[in-house]
Amino acid sequence: YMGITCHWIDNAWNIQKRLLAYRCFNDPHTAQNISHLMFLILEEYGLTSKIFSISFDNASANTCSIDELIRICQPSIGGKFFHIRCTCHIFNLCVQDGLRSLETYIKPIRTAIHYLWTHPQVMKQWGKFCKLNGMRAKRFARDVPTRWNSTYKLLLSTFEYKNLLYGFFGQVVQSSSLYLYANQWNICTTICEILKVFSDATDQLSGVYYLTCHLVVTHLCNVACIFCEHLNSNEPPLIECIISMKTKCEKYFLNIPDIFLYAIVLDPKLKLDGLGELLTLYYDSLDPITDICPSSSMIISSVRHSLNEIYTEYNEKYGSQVATQTQHTTSSIITSRLTKAQNLIRDRTKRPRGSSSSNLELEKYLTTNFDFSATDEEDTFDILRWPILSLMANEILACPVSTVAVKQAFSMGGNTLDERRSTIRPENLEAQYLLNDWSRAASRTQDQDETNDDDDIDGTSGTTTGGGGTSECD
Repeated sequence: YMGITCHWIDNAWNIQKRLLAYRCFNDPHTAQNISHLMFLILEEYGLTSKIFSISFDNASANTCSIDELIRICQPSIGGKFFHIRCTCHIFNLCVQDGLRSLETYIKPIRTAIHYLWTHPQVMKQWGKFCKLNGMRAKRFARDVPTRWNSTYKLLLSTFEYKNLLYGFFGQVVQSSSLYLYANQWNICTTICEILKVFSDATDQLSGVYYLTCHLVVTHLCNVACIFCEHLNSNEPPLIECIISMKTKCEKYFLNIPDIFLYAIVLDPKLKLDGLGELLTLYYDSLDPITDICPSSSMIISSVRHSLNEIYTEYNEKYGSQVATQTQHTTSSIITSRLTKAQNLIRDRTKRPRGSSSSNLELEKYLTTNFDFSATDEEDTFDILRWPILSLMANEILACPVSTVAVKQAFSMGGNTLDERRSTIRPENLEAQYLLNDWSRAASRTQDQDETNDDDDIDGTSGTTTGGGGTSECD
């Protein structure tokens, strides 16, 4: 199946998301077939010329389809921001690479918990064992490689019960293939400190109803800082784990994608100064293994130059339209001579000198210090007072940085397709998924998972399927 979700900012500046398709995809998942089916779906909605960017997971076929989609869709800015790799998917790849060197510590815990899940009689014995020791019986989280943060949640859920688990598998189960040691969780405590940073990043960047594009650089800084903090560990396997994670992270984020940098600048609380501070912290903490490390000052210079080019393109495309709307709005406002004089002085003091009229709005935005605690409306930031920049922000900031939204569509499969409804027609399945998503959009509950694992062994538990197909896109 191919799932496609659409994200945009409406006229009230609210983030909107809709599932456009959950289409049966029987053809080979080649780049040509992926781009062709996507084009057909976008054509159904009349969106072929309105796509600003596409967020894909890291499958090679998805990446290769981008060139064909750019040719078909002809996106704005020459397709500069057209392809966004799923940040959460890359974080998951970093974690999986790093945890391979720690299998000696994690695998016994993972195997023991899996044994509990797959043996109902043993689970009952575990419940009795917990009650005898004055603890509430617990059903632990499952570790599924395709389910992000699952290893972190598994380890975190076992910390409180580590002594009980050690006693249970030593006294009750007594299997030679299942062995747990009391000190096995010591290094897992440090592992969880590292995994928590990735978990927090994944949770926040998976949001549906708030902007996420400007948050990526901040979370990259957090990841780099946790690497730097634990690289001096006395545990060689832990150092090997961090180096593996760093290597994978540098592969994708040594040169941070431009759209994440521009999103920072379009945040009025950060702009270029905030971006410069974040980049300095990031590269100082990351201390890249490679000798080719980008310079923060050069990145800032490049971002400023590119912003001028992008602003010029938007101004040429929408400038006349915005000017007409502004003139129509201001012509109906009658102001006093004193107000006009005050506005003239204020504009003159805030206007950057030596800037051309073509990018005056951008230069004024970059050089104005906004007081977000001010009560004077003239001193606070109002995006609608920046007509061209607001159009840029509307498109750039609306871009999702993860494919979690569409993966939720695949997760609904466990609730729809079961042994009683295994012959549902593909078109009916798609209609049911779309109806579910669009009805939940009205109440803004699309980000709520309908399937939750119950941690009480006396209750029932649901399952969530991973969405690791190569045809997923946002």
